[in-house]
Amino acid sequence: MTMGLLLPLFDAALVANGEHAASWHGWGLLEKRQGNFKKARDLWMKGIKATRAKPNPYLYQALALMAAELKYTEEAREWFMEGTKTLLGAQSHAIWHAWAGMEAEQGDPTVVRYLYRRCLEANPRSRFTYLSWGLFEKKQGSTDNAKALLRQGHQLNPRDPAIVQAWALLEAEGGNLGKARELLEKGSQMDPWHVPIWQAWGVLEFRSGNIDRARALFQEGVWADPVSKDVAQVFQAWAVLEQRHGTIQLARELFKCAVKADPQSQISWASWALLEEEQGLYQRASELRSFSLQEQTTFVAPLKLGTQPDDPLLTSVFKQIGEWITKVEEGRTKAMSRARPRALEHLKEKDEMFWDTEPASRQPPPLLDLKEAQYYHDKPLVLPNIVDRTRYKGKPRPQGPRRQ
Repeated sequence: MTMGLLLPLFDAALVANGEHAASWHGWGLLEKRQGNFKKARDLWMKGIKATRAKPNPYLYQALALMAAELKYTEEAREWFMEGTKTLLGAQSHAIWHAWAGMEAEQGDPTVVRYLYRRCLEANPRSRFTYLSWGLFEKKQGSTDNAKALLRQGHQLNPRDPAIVQAWALLEAEGGNLGKARELLEKGSQMDPWHVPIWQAWGVLEFRSGNIDRARALFQEGVWADPVSKDVAQVFQAWAVLEQRHGTIQLARELFKCAVKADPQSQISWASWALLEEEQGLYQRASELRSFSLQEQTTFVAPLKLGTQPDDPLLTSVFKQIGEWITKVEEGRTKAMSRARPRALEHLKEKDEMFWDTEPASRQPPPLLDLKEAQYYHDKPLVLPNIVDRTRYKGKPRPQGPRRQ
């Protein structure tokens, strides 16, 4: 449906129920995708104001993610903080996960691990949390922690191929190729349409010297979903294989398929240009790099657009947040100069009813240090013990002692 058809529907939904948070959230996302950042911000602000009786964490999360995209890191932290103070927000693994993802880019492992643990407290089976936390631990060099997280994530989500693929790549990097093959084969069976599984398996066989097997796996990957952007990775890897084995014309055709599937795939353009350079066609290589630049889209942040509320009443609701950052460069400098996010000082409030009171009667929250975050960072990695419900399918569940 076009914007012209969708906007009247959102408007009608809010006329019918002005407190419908999903309509405010969806309309804002639609405007943001069209590049109307100010309109999206204003819609989410109005949504927060309209749903004060029952705050919705997704509105805060949307503002936080937009602030992070605009490089207002401190503002994003404040919005995440506000969202997790709501009753639904504290129980939502999605907002904790989004916050952890932003902090992972800032590079403080203590804060990131704290937030990921909060994700699992909200949803002990979250496949997104196990996958992203496992990849984060891998980047930190904590291979054992990464394996433990991915293994547990697979046990709790046995039909998720992305976790299996990540686990297999971790095993392959550690030299355990047999285990990696076993996992990739298992992943391809649980979801034959998951393109990255076939690509990873094909690359594994290519690097192991099993060329015919690698070609067959790449072909399976193409058949799995020939119209998706992910298939560009299969074409690119297959093209590199053919280039290494002297079938240059076939490699060119595969690179052509890769950039057609995903015109913004920089690695496909760069690999194709390198092939042409090796063949002595420097002019052609330069043209390909030029085409690559033309296909890339650069995000330009709207000037002087932050996520600061314009409404005086809404500003009073967020009076605890402090002075807002108005310039992108100031926000970057301030964020880089902080060893810990200031927002974590307020993650726990002594008065649990603090945010349920009226703004005029609120008292400033107590300032806390990072002892809780440091505690989560220092304690051994203990994963939640979840009962596998499929074990008791059709059988009586064991009963524990009854309370007297």
